[in-house]
Amino acid sequence: MKFIFCIDKKNGMMFFGKRQSQDRVLREYILAKIPSSAKLWMSEYSKEQFNDDEKIVVDNQYLQNANDEDYCFVEDLDYDVSKTDEIILCHWNRQYQADVFFKLDLKKERFQRISKENIKGSSHDKITIEVYKRG
Repeated sequence: MKFIFCIDKKNGMMFFGKRQSQDRVLREYILAKIPSSAKLWMSEYSKEQFNDDEKIVVDNQYLQNANDEDYCFVEDLDYDVSKTDEIILCHWNRQYQADVFFKLDLKKERFQRISKENIKGSSHDKITIEVYKRG
């Protein structure tokens, strides 16, 4: 199972129960990167920002129900990293107000960065995407 997070410069994710930001181009990028054999699982809250797509599965229990080869867009639910072998961090390259943070120590959990790229979003000039694999 692969987890996808959107975080700001200080690893912030949410503020008062709302996502910090969103970007249409990033959503398109995520869907394009997911193999046709996999699904993108997310909560009802996260689905609000995505258009309908055959790859998307909406299920508030997605972290328990997703298969090993699937992707989980994690925004508003607690997560257990023992269930994942890959983490994708999408950095907004801005700092927003936050009260929920990505607190995972990737090195301690034995994740290594395998790729890093920048894309130009629709509302963000630069979004940095880093892929980490356990190993």
